[in-house]
Amino acid sequence: MPTEKNKWIDAVGKLITLTQERKLTWRVATPYGGYEAENLGKVLYLYSTREDDETIAVLKLKDPDTDVDWEFPYSEANEHLMEAVKYQLVGVGDFLDDLLAQAV
Repeated sequence: MPTEKNKWIDAVGKLITLTQERKLTWRVATPYGGYEAENLGKVLYLYSTREDDETIAVLKLKDPDTDVDWEFPYSEANEHLMEAVKYQLVGVGDFLDDLLAQAV
């Protein structure tokens, strides 16, 4: 049986997979100055912040009906999600495909 910590890491891992498969679409968000996506009736917020002289990725889950949010425990998986979101929003995959297909 997975531990509680593994449950959070597995959940963020699932968000990474959904993002990479373009089943979860992110957009620039204003509340936290990062990114947001909607899934299963909730809003996900992902943003960077400084903590102990280090920049970390913070993932929050918000209920749009109550306007209450909750912060996921930090893990390195948050950083991987941040990279997947940026990759999606910048369109890196399409750019690489187009670049490599471009005639010389």
